[in-house]
Amino acid sequence: MEFTKVYVISLVAILALSACSSQRENPGASAAPGATPAPEAASSQPPASAPQSAAAPATVPAPEPAKPAPTPVKPPEPKKYVLASGTPISVRTVGEVNTKAAKNGNEFEATLESPLVTDGHTLAKRGATVIGRVVNADQGGRAKGKASLTLALARLRLANGQTVAIQTNTVMQEAKSGTGKNVKRTAVATGAGALIGGIAGGGKGAAIGAGVGAGAGLATNLATRGPAAEIPAETVLNFSLAQDVVVTEKP
Repeated sequence: MEFTKVYVISLVAILALSACSSQRENPGASAAPGATPAPEAASSQPPASAPQSAAAPATVPAPEPAKPAPTPVKPPEPKKYVLASGTPISVRTVGEVNTKAAKNGNEFEATLESPLVTDGHTLAKRGATVIGRVVNADQGGRAKGKASLTLALARLRLANGQTVAIQTNTVMQEAKSGTGKNVKRTAVATGAGALIGGIAGGGKGAAIGAGVGAGAGLATNLATRGPAAEIPAETVLNFSLAQDVVVTEKP
């Protein structure tokens, strides 16, 4: 029995020595299962910090594609209306026009008697202002001939406020005849001449006196003009366009 104990103790001692020798030769060997590993000595060197990644550039939003410019809206074309040559124009005079006062080139005022309409559009309303022109103011010859006025239209005020130049035919107004007055004036002068001739020298003197009286009457007629040509106020005159008139109006 004692031998057996000695043997067992010796065997245990041998195993223990073998284990110690093995740990010296291999210090990194794993500890026995269940054993708590010894804590590693703290390193004096600080742990290397992880390399920092370069800062990412700021993200710039991509520019939006340029929008096409809006197509400009084309304004509507202005409308054109034509008053054709030959279009009748009736006007009513505002004041009197006569050869006593009127001179060539003078203007007179009138109003449109009837509206001017083309393509269903009224270009000038009734009552619109019309300006006329005295083309010729003839006071008449002293021996013969009548006084006369020749007129034409020059400008027209439209319904849209524009004033347009126009060309028309002419209208002439003659004075009333003064022939009856001239004959009466000559007869009176002849009778007076005969009376004076009779007193001076009898029958022969009367004949001579009549001739002298007739000559005096004719001289009086030569020195006296006939009646003036006149167009009273509120007179309706009818003209017609001599040339097309183009009127441009906004739509």
